[in-house]
Amino acid sequence: MLPMLFRIRVRSRDASFGFSLPMLLIYILFIPIAIITAIAYGFMLLAPKKTKQARGYMKIIFFMPKLLSAARGTEIEVHSDNSDVKTFLK
Repeated sequence: MLPMLFRIRVRSRDASFGFSLPMLLIYILFIPIAIITAIAYGFMLLAPKKTKQARGYMKIIFFMPKLLSAARGTEIEVHSDNSDVKTFLK
């Protein structure tokens, strides 16, 4: 199952804040990129010898949903002298 929420919390000495971003917005923004990549990939199939390496790099776009579903439950914490940042992918 794909993650549905991206949450960030920032805590510092002066102020603390947090915000959540629904992953649905990111998925909607990803659709045009996937369509353009699919069209470019189709054109690359017409000249397979010249574009073999480029097609390999473009496959990352098609595997992004699998990568996101594998990242579900990821929590990243970054600590510095000034602030602490926590990122959740739920």
